[in-house]
Amino acid sequence: MTAFQILIKAAGLRTLWLGIASVVAGTAAAVAHGNLQPFPALACLLFAIFAQCASNVMHRYYDAKNGYGENEENNIVYADDIDRPLTYILKEGIQVFSILTATAGLAVLSMAGWWTILFAAFIAIIVVISNTGPHPLCRSVFYPVATFLIFGPIAVVGTAFVQSQHEALALFSWWDLMPALILGMITGMMAVNCHVIFGVFHRRNNVTSSRTTFFGRYGNAATGLLLVISTLASGLIGIMAPFWMDIDDGYIYMPVPVLSMILGFIAISLMRKPRYSKVAWRLSLVNIVLFAVLSLIIFYFIGYPEGYIEESSLII
Repeated sequence: MTAFQILIKAAGLRTLWLGIASVVAGTAAAVAHGNLQPFPALACLLFAIFAQCASNVMHRYYDAKNGYGENEENNIVYADDIDRPLTYILKEGIQVFSILTATAGLAVLSMAGWWTILFAAFIAIIVVISNTGPHPLCRSVFYPVATFLIFGPIAVVGTAFVQSQHEALALFSWWDLMPALILGMITGMMAVNCHVIFGVFHRRNNVTSSRTTFFGRYGNAATGLLLVISTLASGLIGIMAPFWMDIDDGYIYMPVPVLSMILGFIAISLMRKPRYSKVAWRLSLVNIVLFAVLSLIIFYFIGYPEGYIEESSLII
């Protein structure tokens, strides 16, 4: 394996669908206002992809540094074309993806303003806490919380506001944030499902590397209960969304959360069978991407009814 192949594998390209889905969902929230802005949306997408790659490589770096064993399980050990330790290769990868992330972040900053620094700082803090140190958050049972925040409210609200901020009476207003908050809650819970099912899929590797996951700590019954509650909650929030947003043609949107809920339960059913756990994980990824894309398409056609922002709706 060459150094380039190691970095590509360490970047975890298969997991990037979570970040992509979150940005698409945020764009769907902006589209609901008629605020589709292609270039800011693209900048947010690039930022999400590069930031996730940097986080994944950072995870591999600290695995190599602390000797957890995950890299060996995934055949990320040494490069045939270069006579340097794995830690040096991964450290350079962190630097490369961090520069790319910063470049995309500066593009977002130039289009949206100073407040994006707050989002970037919050993301950076979560990434550092999740991956660094001898006992990172990513190796604990609480990691789904970070997954929910990053791929849910933070990514969705941030993406939506980058495209919608020109119509706000203040930095935040309920009228501006309603679609983003709803879609952020849904995608956050769906991302947690993906993360938990991924832990089930890698149950043997996690035991070998002493990585504590929700499934590893609480077992199959508790994991199934968590996934069922999350799937029901995200589906019901999606079904109620048109009523909360006062969309006249909201019935057109109803099939989207219903479909995502059905696919979610299918993934849960498949997860219970060890030989189908990989299929369950892939289905959960397809589900979150499909939900985001369908939301974008449908909100493009129905959106909000004509109206105005009331002063009483301001949060701050």
